[in-house]
Amino acid sequence: MAKSDIVLPGEFLANEEEFMAGQGAYDNGSGEVYSSSIGRKSLAAERHEASVRIVTRDVRIIERGCIVHAIVNSVKTNAALVTILSAEKDGERRTVHNSMASIAVFNIDTQYIKGIDEMFRAGDIVKAKVIDVTPYGVELTTKEPDLGVVKAYGIKSRKPLHLIDGKLRDPVTGDTETRKVSSEYLLR
Repeated sequence: MAKSDIVLPGEFLANEEEFMAGQGAYDNGSGEVYSSSIGRKSLAAERHEASVRIVTRDVRIIERGCIVHAIVNSVKTNAALVTILSAEKDGERRTVHNSMASIAVFNIDTQYIKGIDEMFRAGDIVKAKVIDVTPYGVELTTKEPDLGVVKAYGIKSRKPLHLIDGKLRDPVTGDTETRKVSSEYLLR
């Protein structure tokens, strides 16, 4: 197909005397058929129909139930503030328009926790699930076993921590640290 077969919204397709408006096309009321979407022009002579085969993919935005990977920006008394890096649902990538999100203290774990600073630290990469999307931000949870920190960094050395015998150990200082660790933690 030639490059000229690709049409944009508002481009002339045909006269209404020869072709009726089909999918992706409209009649402007003066006997002309125009494109209403981006795609390839299709004139079906046997059906007398002018249509546009859409070539762009649908943009799927983040919604409840999406699994996200995010980086912890800061840890407050009642919530961890994170920036969403990527999102997917049912194996399909999602577009993230508002990357700011939070994980409230009651959405971190099913068990009681003393403080958020024991569960997350700035710079940690977390895997979480979207529970709500609002104009003010995205609310996340890490209550499930496969959700939580997937890569953590040491407080003193800032080097990646290794999961050894269920504890996160700093390879430089040898210190152990606690986090809400995902069952999919990267460094074992």
